[in-house]
Amino acid sequence: MPPDPLPDFHHALMLSRGGLDAAELAECHGVLCGMVCGENGRTAEEFFGHLATLELQVEPGTALFDVMSEAFDSTLQQLADDELRFNLWLPDDDQPLEQRTESLAQWCTGFLAGLGVGGPLQSLSSEATEALEDLRQIAQATHVGKPMDDSGESADEEDDEKAFSEVVEYVRVVTLILREELRGPGVDDPIH
Repeated sequence: MPPDPLPDFHHALMLSRGGLDAAELAECHGVLCGMVCGENGRTAEEFFGHLATLELQVEPGTALFDVMSEAFDSTLQQLADDELRFNLWLPDDDQPLEQRTESLAQWCTGFLAGLGVGGPLQSLSSEATEALEDLRQIAQATHVGKPMDDSGESADEEDDEKAFSEVVEYVRVVTLILREELRGPGVDDPIH
């Protein structure tokens, strides 16, 4: 059975009633993914507690809280899916590239914060260490693609969109790789 999809990003943003912007909502999902990958977020309460620590307020009893709880459950399912049907929770493709880039950067910031909840990471492979450094660099991104010309248009919007999609896919794959590396072998995993 496929994992549940993430809630609609724009709808969740509207439910925040200005309490969170798109980048902060994406950061919340990054925090969640980092906590789950680092085995530091087994319950929604732990997740919401960490969001409060980071001053990303999601008040209990609100519609946003319910949507974030749904996102928590969907994310756990997606990260556990054997067919790797995990997605980042980011603004839709019809939103401006600048907003999506900022949101991706904040997602990475949140991921790193969530991953760090459990303290220092166990020894990681060189590939995982390099991937974490890549996420740190993406977290500092302000724009993916070519610079804007005088009219405010990108020299080649199609190339910018392609570059952004490739970075999103890279972050998605890195998340799955880190999840596997940090969780270690499962009880039912065969020993070769």
